[in-house]
Amino acid sequence: MASKNNDLTIQQYCAQSMLPGLEALRKKAHNIQHRQDIEDIHDLRVASRRIRTCLDIFSDSLPSKKTKIWVRDIREITKSYGQVRDLDVQIDLLNQIYKSVDDSNLQSGLRRVRLRLKQKRRVKDANTQKISRGLMENTSLLEMDSWAKAILEIEPEVPQTHGPLFQLGYEHVQNRLDEFLFYEVFIFDPTRVEELHQMRIAAKRLRYALEVFSLLYKGKSDFALEITRQTQQFLGEIHDADVWISYLPAFMEKEQQRVLDFYGYKSPFNRLKPGIEFLLENRRQERLRLYDEFLEAWKNWKLKETWLNLRKVIFLTNLEEQQRDAAVSSVLPPAEDKS
Repeated sequence: MASKNNDLTIQQYCAQSMLPGLEALRKKAHNIQHRQDIEDIHDLRVASRRIRTCLDIFSDSLPSKKTKIWVRDIREITKSYGQVRDLDVQIDLLNQIYKSVDDSNLQSGLRRVRLRLKQKRRVKDANTQKISRGLMENTSLLEMDSWAKAILEIEPEVPQTHGPLFQLGYEHVQNRLDEFLFYEVFIFDPTRVEELHQMRIAAKRLRYALEVFSLLYKGKSDFALEITRQTQQFLGEIHDADVWISYLPAFMEKEQQRVLDFYGYKSPFNRLKPGIEFLLENRRQERLRLYDEFLEAWKNWKLKETWLNLRKVIFLTNLEEQQRDAAVSSVLPPAEDKS
C-alpha cells in the first residue's frame, strides 16, 4: 500500500482545486430541480468529473478512511445523470433537425423518434429530481467541503517547498498524455468505433488533469488544454453519431413490431419509415464530415508538435522547480534538534 503524503502544499493545492467543483455541483443540482437549462446536467457531470480528477490525483494526500467512499459517491453521481444527459442531447438534436425539414413525408418519422425519446426522458425525470434533491445534503460532498476549507485555513509552521507538487503534476499529466496518444494509431481507420470512443475518454482525462495543474504551468500548457478540448469535442460528436447509427436500425425494427401489434398489419409503418431513414442517413453524413475534419485538425496539431511541446513544458517547469527547491534548501538553517 502506498504511504500517505501529508505535504501541506499538495493538500492545499488539492483543496483549492476541489472547492470550485463542489460549489458548481451544488448550484447545478439546484438548477436541475427547476429545469432551467438542459446544459445544467452537462455542467453538473463536468463538475463531478473535475472532483473525481482531484480525488484520483491527490488520493495519497486525502483522509485515508474517507477517500474510497468519496470516490464511489462522486462516480455514482456522474453515472446517475449519464442517460438523462444523452436523452436531452438527442431530443435537442431532433428538434433542430425537425425545424429544418419542410417535407411532411419526413416529419412523421422524426416526430415518432422524438416521441419515444421523450417518453424515456419522462420516465427518468422523477428519479433525476430525487437525486438532485439528495445532492444538496450528500454526506460525501459535505465532508469534502469541510476538509478542503479546514486545510486551506492551516498556516504552515515552516517555509514550504513546491517540488513534490510539481513532480506530481509532471507524472500525472505525462501518464494521461501517454494513455491518450496510445489511441493515435487507430484514428486513421474510421471503422474503429470503440477505439475512437476510448480515445475520447482518454482526452477527457487528460483535459481535466491539465485543468487541475494549469496554475502550475502559468498558462504555458493552455495551448494543449484547448486542443485537448477540441479533440474531446470532435470525438464526442463522432461518438454521438455512432450511437444514432447503431440505434436507428434497431429502433425501426422495434417500431415496426409496435405497429404490427397495434394494427395487425405493417403498412402504417410506411408513413414513418422515410423520416427515420432520412435521420439515419443524416447522421451517417455528419459522421463522415466530423471524421474528416478531425483528421485534418489532428494533422495540423502534429505538424505543430503539440504533444511534444506539452511534454517540454511540463518537464522544464518541473525541472526548474526542483532546482529552485534545491537552491532554497541549501541556504536554509538546519532544523533545530529538539531531542
